[in-house]
Amino acid sequence: MGISIRPTMASKPTTLGEVLSKGFASKQDRNTVAWLWCTLQRLLSFGLLVCISALSVWWLLGSSGSKNTQVLILLSALVIIWWFVVRRVRTGKQHFLLANDRQGFLRGLRLDEKTAVFDGSNIYHLGHDNGLDAQPLGEIANLLRSQGYRIVCFFDASIFHTLSEHGAFPSSQRHSLILLAQIFGLKEDEVYVVPGGVQADKYILEALKHMPISFAVTNDKYRDYASKYPTVMKDHLWRKGVVISDGETKLLQHRV
Repeated sequence: MGISIRPTMASKPTTLGEVLSKGFASKQDRNTVAWLWCTLQRLLSFGLLVCISALSVWWLLGSSGSKNTQVLILLSALVIIWWFVVRRVRTGKQHFLLANDRQGFLRGLRLDEKTAVFDGSNIYHLGHDNGLDAQPLGEIANLLRSQGYRIVCFFDASIFHTLSEHGAFPSSQRHSLILLAQIFGLKEDEVYVVPGGVQADKYILEALKHMPISFAVTNDKYRDYASKYPTVMKDHLWRKGVVISDGETKLLQHRV
């Protein structure tokens, strides 16, 4: 099959969500500073909630006037602050792969399934350089899907700007994961756009690290990450490149 198989954890988790949640919780338990910071955030969230409740009662029972307006403004500000604190606490309690998964599909990925992890931006640029734009990525994804592979396609946040610049959709059109899925011939639960300001490389390698039957579809060798992900890059099967010749797209080192 030509696929890299990495050892699973001793406790035998069955999904990516289980292995990431367990590993992340263990890591946090060993980090006293992280635990204290998380506890402080929870206390802050609770304190803000108490203040919001008290001010809400005061505002509802108070008479109209300038003071009541000031209370309403303060109440609104506290609600906004509380919301950001709660979001930070929830995000901080999760592995970054799960915390930034807007579709929520990574959590349920089974570890016993064959998975092809795409570097979507990398393959798109290859297609664009050869005048085919999104077509090569869609073709390879469709091929692997027909062979029983689960598709996970990571994109840099800049992919929307890039596609718009290349005329894939009008600049006025709203950016959405559905739009990306349509352009590349993917399913909605196969698309993952990483947050702005970070590269998809780390997300791809982290997914490969925890998915035991998987490989990356990319022409990037991620040399800058070799020391951090030695178990991922331990053999030549972890990554499969793509070539385009005479308009035909081929996935290297791949056989059914």
